[in-house]
Amino acid sequence: MKKIRTRNTLVAILLLSALLLASCGTAAPTASSSPAASESAATESAAASTEPAASESTAPEAMEEMEISISVWDVQNSFPEGDMDEIAKMVADKFKVKLTPVNVGWGDADEKYNTWAASDQLPDVIGAIAHVGQARYFQWIEDGVVRALPADVSKYPEAAKLLQLPEVTAYQVEGKNWFLPRATYGDPAWWAMDRGLIVRKDWMEKLGIAEPVTEEDWINMTTAFAKKDPDGNGKDDTAGFTPQAAWILTSQGWPGFGYTDTRWMKGEDGNYIQPISGEKTFTMMKFFRKMYQAGGLDPDFATLENNQALEKFAAGKTGVLGRQTSPKHLKAVMDAWVKVQPDKDFADSVMLMSGPKVEDNYTRFSEMSYWSESYFNVKVDDAKMDRILQLYDWLYSKEGMYAMMYGIEGKDWKMENNAITLLTPVDEKTGLHTATSVLYPFTSAMGYLAAWTGDLVQYEDPSIPDTIRNMAVKERDMRVSTWKDPQINWSVQAINVPEKQEMAAVKFGDDWVKFIMESKDKNEDELYKAMKASWDANGYAAAVEAVTREAVAKGY
Repeated sequence: MKKIRTRNTLVAILLLSALLLASCGTAAPTASSSPAASESAATESAAASTEPAASESTAPEAMEEMEISISVWDVQNSFPEGDMDEIAKMVADKFKVKLTPVNVGWGDADEKYNTWAASDQLPDVIGAIAHVGQARYFQWIEDGVVRALPADVSKYPEAAKLLQLPEVTAYQVEGKNWFLPRATYGDPAWWAMDRGLIVRKDWMEKLGIAEPVTEEDWINMTTAFAKKDPDGNGKDDTAGFTPQAAWILTSQGWPGFGYTDTRWMKGEDGNYIQPISGEKTFTMMKFFRKMYQAGGLDPDFATLENNQALEKFAAGKTGVLGRQTSPKHLKAVMDAWVKVQPDKDFADSVMLMSGPKVEDNYTRFSEMSYWSESYFNVKVDDAKMDRILQLYDWLYSKEGMYAMMYGIEGKDWKMENNAITLLTPVDEKTGLHTATSVLYPFTSAMGYLAAWTGDLVQYEDPSIPDTIRNMAVKERDMRVSTWKDPQINWSVQAINVPEKQEMAAVKFGDDWVKFIMESKDKNEDELYKAMKASWDANGYAAAVEAVTREAVAKGY
């Protein structure tokens, strides 16, 4: 395993500078002009704090042990039977807590939480949830299911930074914050790498295909990948373009068509719409429809599950994979690749591309600096809330994240020349270090309780080869500095009107998939017209009117 090279500059992370060390040795990217990247102050909470002042805090060694029930996806993996591992003991001693896991899975968390909320059985920490701004978010607050955070969080500096972000303060109710965000990136501009196209460069060379520029070029290339036997096995068993899931088609996976995602954006007529319903998306879907009819779009694109698209690409059965392209996600593709194609160097065989440029520039994927949140049972008193916030603040910190990612400093890793060197055992066959979650099971789910630690540190993660990180850094810096920022207004997204919930029957993505697969004999304009009429009849027109009315009234 190669060591990380010396890094001389710190990543410029907005409001979260203490979270990360320097990433991958390049200069920090130009700061994003998005609201989340440029605003640094939040509305103060109107509520008076019930927390004791920092000077009144009890020293950890004097605290009595407190039991805290905690829930996050697959949390039982962090609490196996038997003796606690060394990191679990360290956390228990540091914060004087006994953590009791309340397990939920990735598929049943919402159902369980709804049942527990109705029967007053929610755990203290409700961590497997992403419903900020949705009907349930406001309903839980109104019904008194969850409690607000203290008005004064200055005792918890890492949490305080996050709670000042505009995409957090936009969702305050009654001037209060009601959740802790699960941080993903310090700089939201880095979301630009969460969508992308991984292309078989070696297939292009073998088939004599020049780098595609136009829509027609892309259709011709994907069709050639599907029909011209690029793997040379004499069989008709390859696909052209395979998206990880159908949503990658609309969610800035092909950013040259403009903003085609789902956030409420102001249109040319002054109304706020979800661009996934608009003309730019219609133009892009006609492109996919043509690709599908030509044989370039994977015929199974609508039914692939979980990691089937990744596995298909890793096995050399598709030429273009649409998915996340940041370092940890590229490594996931590489890890699957080397198991099936060990004789083909991954980095030499692929390249990152962006699709045709239909508008004057690419519009990058942009999101909040967090995905998903933690809420707290209304029964959690101030003393327990203080203990929980201490734990989260540590998990948000560099010290906590390094413990979750790399283990114990001096034993499992060391800082050397401003970079992390792993000291954990190496598998002779794969050359990979033993995963921290294997050595310390506690880190398995607890590593993503407060933050998506693997995302936050991936640009400096020594378990990811330099070639992968360098490829991603170069692409990231180009996208951040040259692609359009869609300028999402988070206050607009937070508008709470019943019409937004009443359009739940509208399934834009499902309808676009049907559009792509519809018979070539059907007129595209007529299909789109019928889709819009259906959306409006199912509440979309009313939601557009309501959101626009509220946005104008609030001066957005």
